[in-house]
Amino acid sequence: MSTASAALRSRLAALERDSGRAPGHAADAVAETTGAWVSQIDALRDAQRVRESMRRSAERALPGEEVAPGVRVVRSVEPRRVAAPVEAPVGGASAPTAQSPFEATTVGAEARPTSSSPAWERVAARGPLLFLDTETTGLSGGTGTLVFMLGLARIEGDRIEAEQWLLTRPSGESAMLEGLADRVPKDAVLVSFNGKAFDIPLVAARHALHRRRDPFAGKHHWDLLAPTRRAFETRWPDCRLQTAERRLLGIERIDDLPGAFAPAAFTTMLRSGEVALMRRVLDHNRQDLYSLAHLLVALERVYADPHAFDADAAAVARRLIANERHDEAERALEAALPTQRDAQRELARLRRRQGRHGDAAELWRPLAESGCVTALESLAKLEEHVRRDLAAALALARRLVALAPADPRHAHRVARLERRTSGY
Repeated sequence: MSTASAALRSRLAALERDSGRAPGHAADAVAETTGAWVSQIDALRDAQRVRESMRRSAERALPGEEVAPGVRVVRSVEPRRVAAPVEAPVGGASAPTAQSPFEATTVGAEARPTSSSPAWERVAARGPLLFLDTETTGLSGGTGTLVFMLGLARIEGDRIEAEQWLLTRPSGESAMLEGLADRVPKDAVLVSFNGKAFDIPLVAARHALHRRRDPFAGKHHWDLLAPTRRAFETRWPDCRLQTAERRLLGIERIDDLPGAFAPAAFTTMLRSGEVALMRRVLDHNRQDLYSLAHLLVALERVYADPHAFDADAAAVARRLIANERHDEAERALEAALPTQRDAQRELARLRRRQGRHGDAAELWRPLAESGCVTALESLAKLEEHVRRDLAAALALARRLVALAPADPRHAHRVARLERRTSGY
């Protein structure tokens, strides 16, 4: 017995004598409590050893190779299939047509690469493409959210090569971040789907927590959610990646695990060693990477001919015009004229900016006859300020007042033109 223990027992015995209790009662109680604590600690240690054994078994059951304690890398390859995207008939389609770019339209089916495309060279002009997708322990972001899987994919010749970095225990995060730093080229162009709002900020937060340099920071980044929304927000019920897969790529996922179940898969693996769900998360993440690669080229073709894919030609053209691609915007709008009134208005605006006022008027007139306020207002401005035909401008302005009496601008226009035509 140690000196400290003997002193404690002596003190307890003195306290017992002072209280009138039988000597040894308190010491027995302490010993009983201590024994219970020891039993509980031993049980916890046994449970920890069981969990550790299950975790090690789970790691061995997962695909890929262990590159650091708690970190695995799963590598895979898919042919680069780059034929034209599925064409949706004008008016929209609820499912892909038979003109699929793939030999097979179900994920996991064997497929062979088809023809190559110059679109790959156009989209890769800024640098090597690096496709990125993450799986996390939560969808709200923040420093409490762990990135337990980070997938990267590259174009190598006629193949898409993917590697998925997977944490099998939270303690491996620092090693995973260190390994990722060597896998990101300095001139890489990042490609993601909603990565600017979610993936990249979250990855940056994890690097900051570990006081590491973020290899993704400052890279040119193409987030494909924005161009997908721009082209199809008014055409599709939603613009999720899987919707784009079905409608543009002809891919229908079979038995896919939704991304919302990824946190549960990671927790299940840590607690019980069960990896069936984690395998499905790996499949989901890998397909996301492959779809990003194909969707990038599909969107390039959609923007070249939006009408062929029932995209919003006016929205696409506005983006092309903002990038000084006026000829492409004009071609896209002209192709959509038979069915899209917005395209007709946008083309008229484009020709007005180019100084082609007669061509713009020819487009505005049928719209004005159908009661389009924007077309009437544009024609009134054209007659007043370009052609100097005040009588024609006044007639158009009066029609505007009749169509939109609540807008004070039209009444002011009528009053101004009446003064000018009356000589005052």
